[in-house]
Amino acid sequence: MANDVDIVEYEVMIEGEAHPWAKDTISVTEIRELGKLPADAPVIEQDLRDGSERTLTEDDVLRPGKLREGARLTKKRVNFRKG
Repeated sequence: MANDVDIVEYEVMIEGEAHPWAKDTISVTEIRELGKLPADAPVIEQDLRDGSERTLTEDDVLRPGKLREGARLTKKRVNFRKG
């Protein structure tokens, strides 16, 4: 039986690639580590619904998209990329 730590409930899009994520928040440092982005590169949040972008600060903590059972797409349509 899997414990709660092993259950993936979230998905984080980085550079157009979906990454499973188990926590309900993610920091800029964690986005860089998960997406293998350079430590000194700015991280940009792209809203895929309206095309808006913003550069994240080092202190930003975000909520990743929650996976729906049986579906791969997340309700939150956000991608992170290096600046």
